[in-house]
Amino acid sequence: MRFAAYIAGRYLRSRRHSRFLSRGSVTAILGIAIGVAVLNITLAVMNGFHAEMRRTFVENMPMISIITSRPEGFHPLGAVMDSVGALPEVVGVAPFIRQEVLVSSPRQVGPPRPQAGVVWGIDPQLVDAVIPLSSYLKPEPAILAALSGGDVPRVILGSELAANTYCAIGDTVILTSVDEELNLQDIHPVSERFVVVGFLETGMYEFDSRFVYGERRAVGAFLGYPDDGASMIGVKVADLMRADRVAAALRERLGPDYFATDWMALNQNLFQWIKLEKIIMMLLLGMIVLIAGFNIVGILTMMVGERRREIGILLAMGARRTQVMGVFLLNGLCLGAVGIAAGSLVGLAGIWFLDVHGVRLPGDVYFVDRVPVLLEWGDFALIAGASLVISLAAGLWPSWEASNLEPMDIIRYT
Repeated sequence: MRFAAYIAGRYLRSRRHSRFLSRGSVTAILGIAIGVAVLNITLAVMNGFHAEMRRTFVENMPMISIITSRPEGFHPLGAVMDSVGALPEVVGVAPFIRQEVLVSSPRQVGPPRPQAGVVWGIDPQLVDAVIPLSSYLKPEPAILAALSGGDVPRVILGSELAANTYCAIGDTVILTSVDEELNLQDIHPVSERFVVVGFLETGMYEFDSRFVYGERRAVGAFLGYPDDGASMIGVKVADLMRADRVAAALRERLGPDYFATDWMALNQNLFQWIKLEKIIMMLLLGMIVLIAGFNIVGILTMMVGERRREIGILLAMGARRTQVMGVFLLNGLCLGAVGIAAGSLVGLAGIWFLDVHGVRLPGDVYFVDRVPVLLEWGDFALIAGASLVISLAAGLWPSWEASNLEPMDIIRYT
């Protein structure tokens, strides 16, 4: 092996009579480097989108949502919450009211412009036990406590929704829904005025442009719920990856009239699509590395043709055919290793740039307002390993061809 490594090093360093091989080697190295860098950056962005979606959904929606088909709803609410909280893996329980509404505000010029929204009735003292709502509130987390009290009920608007309705702190918004007795022949809308006390800013456009948070009893009175009414119970568990097992335990514990859905089941199609897209991107962008592998095949084939006389002399002097084969395999691996190292460095630099400086995205098109990145060393190792395998495979045919040359014929006719 030391003999093959020595000869391979000499072949790589001595290129005085072949500019084509030198340029071809640089081309092969650049091809591998570009492929590795693009793959690393793309997978980091894909991982960032995946992690950002998981974080945003988990932090802004309950890990487990419980609804009921009972006509009386969650009655008595306290008893149901105590039963849910009795499970050892449950670390937080809170009641919610969730309803689609129209949000509008008076305008000095022109008629109001209603916006579709989702109103959440929450208990300010309990909601942070399930979702970290206060950490996304502007101008300060203390406004969560301001939802309670006052002659006029109060709300917190998503930042994008507030911008679309031209609302500032202290302004009045009007929420409109239909009455609880929905009759398609005679629909009666119900409206209520609320005072804006703050804003929600999660960075996810879908939430910031639709969500409205109010005190549960005030929202319930507007929508026709009793004082202890709730349309959903939110649950937070110690391990978010075990939420599906806890949801199954809750369904068994509460009975057939209650339905518990975990965050993974609720967004299953979305996360499966992300994983499939990641695999497809790896396969498509991996073609760049594969094409660079064909460049290595061409370079080594040209090298075998140029080094025929040297190969014949080595074989005549007693070099084994496996050693000759190892020379060109090592040459292919060296070209691949240099390209992989360069591509990995460029990929790390690109990921660092995206993470530090960021690239803005239109929030109304994407669910985030900047390109997220997440570096996973496992992906780096997978890309590097696969690229090395391609480089090794690229050298198989030229090295086999070199090892099967007949030394006497080469020396006689060259």
